Amino acid sequence: MRMFVKLSDRDTGAFELTPTVNVSCHGARVETKKYWEIGHRLWVRSIRGNLYSLARVAYCAPREGLGYVVGLDFQNPTGDWTRSPSSG
Repeated sequence: MRMFVKLSDRDTGAFELTPTVNVSCHGARVETKKYWEIGHRLWVRSIRGNLYSLARVAYCAPREGLGYVVGLDFQNPTGDWTRSPSSG
């Protein structure tokens, strides 16, 4: 499933809106412009749906073209990738 998420740096508050490559209930692979250190913790929020989670960067690798692909390991996610908060 490809969708957009907001990645927010816990330490600085800087954020990026970025597309997912694939997702699961345990994590996601996203495309990003920024290099993220392995082990760094980020807030992840789905743009569609109501998924919200602290995540740990599991890997960060250069991708073809510009940017990186980042593996995120969710820690105590809440919500759902597709449900909006009002759909109960």
